[in-house]
Amino acid sequence: MAPTELTPKQQVLLKLVRGYIADHGYPPTVRELCRLAGLKSPDTVQYHLDNLRAKGLLEASEGKSRALAVAGHGRVALVPILGRVPAGPAVGTYADAEGHVPVSAEGQDVDSMFALRVKGDSMEPTLMDRDTIVVRWQPSARTGDIVVARLDEEDVTVKRLKFRPSGALLVPDNTKYAPFPLGEGKIAGKVVSLIRRL
Repeated sequence: MAPTELTPKQQVLLKLVRGYIADHGYPPTVRELCRLAGLKSPDTVQYHLDNLRAKGLLEASEGKSRALAVAGHGRVALVPILGRVPAGPAVGTYADAEGHVPVSAEGQDVDSMFALRVKGDSMEPTLMDRDTIVVRWQPSARTGDIVVARLDEEDVTVKRLKFRPSGALLVPDNTKYAPFPLGEGKIAGKVVSLIRRL
């Protein structure tokens, strides 16, 4: 569709959405678009976004915050960075989120994902101190998977899961640390991606 088929406001908003995604890796919210476009009413922005969707220039995943995308590009959604690991799958938003990271929403149930910041060197060289990992909540995993395990209410660790005849082991990738049994601990989720800032 040619730009001339769009109203001036639609052209501006489409350009802002494209630019924001290019700069940040995830789409803007309606309120952020209001600010960027110099408009006061979120309803006005929403009206123009709906028209851009109707013209096939924008896509969105219903019910997912920030899951707006330029047509032809992958959908992106924001996953919360948590200070505490959840005991079960996400229901709605996390009250204790410390921020958000963008992840591809294509074929993913992003509502069952959360992110954590890695602390320490026990998983080097695979995971480095201050890396951000994206985790899919699941109560089980396969041998060799990197998992987040809850050892008790407060103690959480990220290790590689290994199964032995004696039971499940949590194995650091850094050989200067010894493996230890999962014991009464529970798997909170499997690490599905890594975000590293250079």
